[in-house]
Amino acid sequence: MPIDDAERERRRALLRAHYSAENNNDLERIMETFSADTEMLYNRQSFRDHDRIRQAHSYMGFSAQGAFRGLRTVPDHEHFTTDEIVIEGRLCGKHVGEFWGFPATDCDVELPYVAFYRFDAHGKLESERVVMNLGPLRRLVA
Repeated sequence: MPIDDAERERRRALLRAHYSAENNNDLERIMETFSADTEMLYNRQSFRDHDRIRQAHSYMGFSAQGAFRGLRTVPDHEHFTTDEIVIEGRLCGKHVGEFWGFPATDCDVELPYVAFYRFDAHGKLESERVVMNLGPLRRLVA
């Protein structure tokens, strides 16, 4: 079933709020964008409660410390399904700590990703699924 322009704009606005919180490295605001009953999938690893989702965002660098410094999400293209907004984008930052088994390189990196976001009727994220290409890190440590 196709979605109308109002629903597209609603999803865009909700996602902008989520990305704004991430790009400001504001962990509290990031967590406020998630519903109470949510799931985040990151490269097939499931995070089903707020504590684990908070830890995952902190580990990446969406807080004062983490694997990346100056971390930001850059959406390049958007698509819509019946239920989700889909983003092709890049995660950018300086790789300063271990990340998924890759030791720190102290290099600026851009990690391409595709992410699927589904919001509930209250405007909260009920599902965030991210598939990130870690190939750029693999090439740096090879």
